[in-house]
Amino acid sequence: MKRAALYIRVSTQEQAQEGYSVGAQKERLIAYCKAHDWLISDIYVDGGFSGSNLNRPGMQKLMEETDKFDVVLVYKLDRLSRSQRDTLFLIEETFLPNHVDFVSMQESFDTATPFGKAMIGLLAVFAQLEREQIKERTKMGRIERAKSGLYHGGGRIPIGYDYDEKDGKLHINVYEAVQVQKIFDWYLAGASIHNIQNRLHKANYTNRYGSYKCWSCIRNILDNSTYTGTLHFGEVVVENAHEAIITKEQFAAVQAIRKKQPEQHPGSHFQSRHLLTGLVFCGHCGGRYYVRHVGKYIYYACYSRTKQTPNMVKDPNCKNKYWKKDKLEALVESRVREILRSPEMAAEIAAAKKPKPVSGNKNAEIEKRVKAIDKQIGKMMELYQRDDIPPEVLGDSINKLYNEKTALVATLVPEESHDVMPFDLAEELLKDAAQVWDFADEDQKRRILQSLVTRIVLTDDKVDIEWAF
Repeated sequence: MKRAALYIRVSTQEQAQEGYSVGAQKERLIAYCKAHDWLISDIYVDGGFSGSNLNRPGMQKLMEETDKFDVVLVYKLDRLSRSQRDTLFLIEETFLPNHVDFVSMQESFDTATPFGKAMIGLLAVFAQLEREQIKERTKMGRIERAKSGLYHGGGRIPIGYDYDEKDGKLHINVYEAVQVQKIFDWYLAGASIHNIQNRLHKANYTNRYGSYKCWSCIRNILDNSTYTGTLHFGEVVVENAHEAIITKEQFAAVQAIRKKQPEQHPGSHFQSRHLLTGLVFCGHCGGRYYVRHVGKYIYYACYSRTKQTPNMVKDPNCKNKYWKKDKLEALVESRVREILRSPEMAAEIAAAKKPKPVSGNKNAEIEKRVKAIDKQIGKMMELYQRDDIPPEVLGDSINKLYNEKTALVATLVPEESHDVMPFDLAEELLKDAAQVWDFADEDQKRRILQSLVTRIVLTDDKVDIEWAF
C-alpha cells in the first residue's frame, strides 16, 4: 500500500474561494486516497502563504520528510507552487531522487505514468522560459533605474562615495574622495601603483573596506569612470548622474597610460630601467624583445632567439637580429620627435587607422528571426493557458523553436572592436609631450611612449612603430 503525503496551500485571497479552502482541499484529497487505497502518512498545510517561492513551513517540512511517504498528492498543480522553476525543482531534485511520485488531482498529473514523465519535460521548457522572463524583467527594471541616474545599489560602493538608499544616489564621502583625487594625481605624475600604495600607507589613509593592502583596489579606482560623475549599467550611460571627483580629461589620460603600461604587482622588485621595455616585439615569431647585457655591450634581443626564459619562447628557430640598445632607442626617439613636431603627420596616421564603415548588417536577419521565435513562444504560451493547445503539442513545438533559436544565436557574427585612442585625446597628449620631451628624463619619456605607442615591431633591419591613435 502506498503512503501518501497530502499538501494543502491557500493564500489569503483564496481562503474564501470555493474549492480552495483548507477544508475543501483536504476533503477531496482524502477521498482520492480512499479511492486509490492509499494510506495517508501526513497532511502538510500552508495557510496564508504565497506560492511564488518555497519559503513556507509546511513545504519545508514536506521536503525534509520524504522518507515517510511514497507519493505527494495536491489538489491542483499551482497549490504546490506557482513557479514552474520551483515545481520542476521539487519533482526532479526532491521527490524523484527519493523515490517519491507526485500526483495532481485536477490536471491528472502523475509522474508514475508515461504522460506524467512527458509533462516533466514540458515543465522544464516552461521553467527555462520563466527564468529568462524573470531575468529580463529584473534587467529591465535595473535599466530603467539606471536611466533615471540612480545607482544600482548592492555590492561594493565605490571608495569616495556613500550610497543613499532613500534617493538612490551616490554622494561624495569627503575623506575618501581626497584619497581618490591623490591616486589619480600621483598616477598621472608618473607614480606606479605600488608606489601609490606605499604613499597611502605612509599617510595612514584608510577607506570603508580597510587600508590599501591590495594593489588591485588602486587599480580598480583608476579604471572606474564612476569618479567622473558617469553612471554605467550595461549599455546605459548617464552623464552627470552624481557629483564627480575627477575630470573626464584626467580619467581619459589615465586610461591611455593604463593600456600601454604593464601592471607591477606589490612585492615585485622589478622596475623598468630602459626606454623601450615592454614595447618591442619580434616581426618573425611575435615574441617579445628584452634588454640583454653581453660584456660591455647592451642589446635588445628576442626571447625566442636567446631562449633565456623558456616560457617566453615563441619559435625556437627564430633568428631575428639583435639591436644595440643605444642605436634602437635613438632611432625610435627620432621617429617620436618627428611626430611631435608634425601634427599633420599624426593626423594622417589617425585617419589611416579609422575603421571603414561596414556595408550591410550580417546579424540583422538573424536577430529578426530570433525576435520572431520569441514572439511565437509567447503566443503558444497564451494558447496553452487558454487550453487551446494540447500540452504534448506545445512541448514539442517549443523544443523545436528553442533549438532553432540556439542554432541561430551561435551564428551571430561578433562586431569588430577597434581599440584606438580617440584622436582628440591623442592631440592633447602630443601637445603636452612636445613641450617636455627634450627636457624629460628617462622615466618621463618611457611614460610618454607607453601612452602614444602600442608596440614597436623589429623585422631584421626594419623598425615599425604602431601608434596608439
